Amino acid sequence: MNNEKAKNFPGEIKYSLIIPAYNEEEGLPVVLNDVFRLINDSFEIIVVDDGSKDRTREVAKRFPCRVISHEHNSGKGAAMKTGIKEARGENIIFIDADNTYPPDGILKVAKALESFDMALASRKTGQMNIPAFNRIGNAIFRNSIRYIYGFKGYDPLTGLYGLKKAYIESMKLESKGFGIESEICIKAARMGLRVKDIHIMYRDRIGKAKLNGLKDGYRIFMTILRHFPLVFQRIEKPALPG
Repeated sequence: MNNEKAKNFPGEIKYSLIIPAYNEEEGLPVVLNDVFRLINDSFEIIVVDDGSKDRTREVAKRFPCRVISHEHNSGKGAAMKTGIKEARGENIIFIDADNTYPPDGILKVAKALESFDMALASRKTGQMNIPAFNRIGNAIFRNSIRYIYGFKGYDPLTGLYGLKKAYIESMKLESKGFGIESEICIKAARMGLRVKDIHIMYRDRIGKAKLNGLKDGYRIFMTILRHFPLVFQRIEKPALPG
């Protein structure tokens, strides 16, 4: 794993924005340009290149962010966990690298984290940009997580969300692939986290989609099923530092 720190890296960090990326040389520069137009020094940006075969890493290095590279493609969940380990902010925010989420949603999530334990950019508008098969799967998985596990957010499979670092570290995440969002939201529900929904317009992605509807849908389903014992358990909510 290669870890490159940005020059002039700010000392006081409140938010760590983690961008997992795999073969996103087209979408990533658009996302980073938008991000750096909006944020201030309370943010650090961490791009985790998950073994890309294109120029994702080189593109990320053009920007004043931290770039961490996996030698091999290990999955979205693995990339996110690498970012969490490296994060210095007390709040963790994730956003996909494909430009499907409006960048101002990052600031809305950050603002919500001042009053809530977790905040999600919910895709209530723009869902027609998602293939029909994936929309059906999203609805099934979304409702399973909400009604079986008691998750209070509308869209547990969103790619733009944030929560306190202390909470996500205590979850001891296991998922390596696209099941990571399901695992986080299931454990957030059983931890009793207070969740804020933020309405956003979902957009067409830039570049080729990485999610395989059948294969990754099966993995998400197995993640939801594997955590079923948590229906009958609570996870202790850790105290925040300070």
